[in-house]
Amino acid sequence: MNYIIDFETLDVVPSTVVINLALLKFDPDRFLREPYLYQELLNNCCYIKFNVEEQVKKYHRTLNKDTLKWWNDQNTIIKAQVLPSNKDVSIDTLNRFLMDNIDFTSYKNLFSRGTDFDPLILKSVLESCGRKLPVHWGSIRDTRSFIEGMSFGFPIKNDFIPPGLESVFMKHDPRHDVAIDVMRMQTVARTIFNQ
Repeated sequence: MNYIIDFETLDVVPSTVVINLALLKFDPDRFLREPYLYQELLNNCCYIKFNVEEQVKKYHRTLNKDTLKWWNDQNTIIKAQVLPSNKDVSIDTLNRFLMDNIDFTSYKNLFSRGTDFDPLILKSVLESCGRKLPVHWGSIRDTRSFIEGMSFGFPIKNDFIPPGLESVFMKHDPRHDVAIDVMRMQTVARTIFNQ
């Protein structure tokens, strides 16, 4: 089984304040045999929203004024992710969230959009709380390389929106970001194997 993660953050360095995290389990064998539907993936996302203020005060995690301005310029729905809520939890709960939602007995790879952002932030947040990354570094994968590698020679961008999803995809909502990346990988696989 494979998993994919996506953080939304207030900076672009590993020490950043994290707003939220989406985690999604997926099986690449289904890409050809029983293709995923976008809504199915969204429904299966695990999601956690973090307390921003605590991260700054207790854990001394960083935020960037330009990133805050960028969030402020987003549409109301996306911008709402940054606002405090009564569902916000401590980053100290991240390790338990991972243990509860990743089956390490059948775990194969941990995907993210790239290997130089989310995995480094994940490691940093866990270390802030005295924990270690629970996945082996050699199992970390990224969707950009998957898509570009599989589509080598074809004029396709790694951030394409699969047909029919343009009106439902909400960029910068981590649940949508992980679901769309699984759909991108599935679309490329099905195109190559003419399914």
